[in-house]
Amino acid sequence: MFRKSLFLLAIPIAVLFVSCQSNQQNEMAAKYKADYRAVINIMDNGNVDGLDAYIAEDAVEHQTDSSITTKTGLEGIKDIFRYYHKIFPDLKTDIHSIAVSGDTLFAYLSQTGTTSEPFMGMPAGQQTTMNSVDLIVFKDNKMQEHWGFIDSNEVTNMMKMMQEKSAMEMKKK
Repeated sequence: MFRKSLFLLAIPIAVLFVSCQSNQQNEMAAKYKADYRAVINIMDNGNVDGLDAYIAEDAVEHQTDSSITTKTGLEGIKDIFRYYHKIFPDLKTDIHSIAVSGDTLFAYLSQTGTTSEPFMGMPAGQQTTMNSVDLIVFKDNKMQEHWGFIDSNEVTNMMKMMQEKSAMEMKKK
């Protein structure tokens, strides 16, 4: 009888424990999604000062381009955001979907912008759209690592455009 009572008491305690854990996970997932949206908004508007609230000082950007910045961590990410906002001052990002698993966020997005100056073989005034996937790892409630994956068809189209422009310039000479 005592065993049966103890077993029946253990069930609600287990349910309560799992429920609390699930609520905590849902709250963290919601926070990560909100933080990601805030960072995307900062990228679109170009005011990088707000990044301090969301990105760790020693964050790792796995797609750093040394022609943009040689800085690392948060300061390097700020330089990258400034650079892209300068090139695409009208940048607009549409987030199509976001998923969170543990400390990792995955997002599928499209970014559209018009070049303010020549960029990767595109002339100033060229509107372009890039589709990509972001993978972000959080640590201590801040973004710690980022990988960005651009649709290979988009890259192929840009490379073709650059080759065509280069060929046209060679013909002019």
